[in-house]
Amino acid sequence: MNKSRWLICAVAIALVLPMALFFLGSPVKAGRQTVTNPAGAELPLPGPRDPAPQLAEGKDEKLPLAAIRAPALQKGDTIGIVAPASAMDQASAIRAVENIVRRGYKVKLSEGYLKSRGYLAGEDKMRAAELNAFFADPSVKAILCLRGGYGSPRILDRLEYDAIRKNPKILVGYSDITAILNGIHSKTGLIVFHGPMAKEFSIGRGLTPYTEKYFWPVFTPESEFFDDWGGAGPRGRKYLKTISGGKAEGVLVGGNLSVLACTIGTPYAPRSDGCILFLEDVSEKPFRIDRMLNQLRLSGKLGAYKGVLLGSFTNCLPLRGNGIGLLDVFDHYFSKLGVPVLSGYAAGHQGDQVTLPIGARIRLDATAKKVSLLEAPVEKR
Repeated sequence: MNKSRWLICAVAIALVLPMALFFLGSPVKAGRQTVTNPAGAELPLPGPRDPAPQLAEGKDEKLPLAAIRAPALQKGDTIGIVAPASAMDQASAIRAVENIVRRGYKVKLSEGYLKSRGYLAGEDKMRAAELNAFFADPSVKAILCLRGGYGSPRILDRLEYDAIRKNPKILVGYSDITAILNGIHSKTGLIVFHGPMAKEFSIGRGLTPYTEKYFWPVFTPESEFFDDWGGAGPRGRKYLKTISGGKAEGVLVGGNLSVLACTIGTPYAPRSDGCILFLEDVSEKPFRIDRMLNQLRLSGKLGAYKGVLLGSFTNCLPLRGNGIGLLDVFDHYFSKLGVPVLSGYAAGHQGDQVTLPIGARIRLDATAKKVSLLEAPVEKR
């Protein structure tokens, strides 16, 4: 009988002891185990994931990347023209090329600019591949988007961001290209440019004198215009309106409001923490502008910006009078935001427009109605 009891105890110990040792070594509190590989680095083993950190309202999900600058543009350089959104007729594209060549640059035109598929310049895969190829091409020093329209948001997850980071280049566009500008800056830190495209170069002899004044100099390491970028505007400083006074310094982000709104909640949305927001739009009714600004407010983004610069809102009528106009919408969202807000800045869908460096530090003085570039958007070559 005693021998049977000792046998039972021995069997129980043999079964229980390994299980106890397993649970004592189990990473219940740590959440995950780690193992050391031959090189000495710790690798995660499958296990329960740590809870995702709760972010304060309006805070970015990741730390801002260090700014990357493309090399400055010089006469004789090759400018690539690519169509990541909509297409353009051949005659207009040829005029754009001629006007750029006349200014002393070479031009490389993508093959897809005529491959129209409805409102798109060809299939998503092809448009993304062409933009990726232009970034990888060492002969191309700057990339000018053909035009806006629609299509840029569809290729955001097809762009090769690591390759773009390793091959920084000047990238210029606006309107629908806003998605690509902010997507690339958010994912890589590259300073990109909100400005006229091949479409503007295809009209007459190209850019207007005002637009040209604030286009080529932004691709140089220094300019006498940086301190008062855009100056008094094409119509004079009195047409600029201070919605909320004060000064702010921060990284400039933004662009077309309609396009930005569709990126909220994605990895390609513009940064907010420590930034100054630029907004513009075209042919949108005030209630639509209201809806999109409210989306920014509810997302927590709008309250996180250090300042707001409002560009042209062309044909976004009525301004006032008929119920709630565009200016009433601006007053509602910006007058009590608690940060400097300046409206009427010459950037966006208009003939005379300033090229803005998305990702560069600027100073917004809403009281003096002045914008200054605090750093060179490109680096010396």
